[in-house]
Amino acid sequence: MIARYPGRCARTGAPIRPGDTITPMGRKRYALAAPVDPDLALAESVDPELAASDPEAAAAAGRYLRQSLARGVSHVWNSGGREFYRNRRGRCEDAPCCGCCNA
Repeated sequence: MIARYPGRCARTGAPIRPGDTITPMGRKRYALAAPVDPDLALAESVDPELAASDPEAAAAAGRYLRQSLARGVSHVWNSGGREFYRNRRGRCEDAPCCGCCNA
């Protein structure tokens, strides 16, 4: 069966795009016909070129993104050799101690 609408795979949680081959699992749930690595699929949705050129690096990046989203991180950046994480409210994890949010 061909997907007509976007959704999520009931088996792996990977995104289903229109045109993908899916199989029904009952109760309005569908799974991708071919198993897909959800981390690779997440990285592919962000950067398709990386997924095509280096699947291992894309899967690692997808794993990092999934873990970041699970703990509420919405943005990551480097400054002065340190890595800072902003949460969903736009404040960094160290706020208001380090003052980097005012920069």
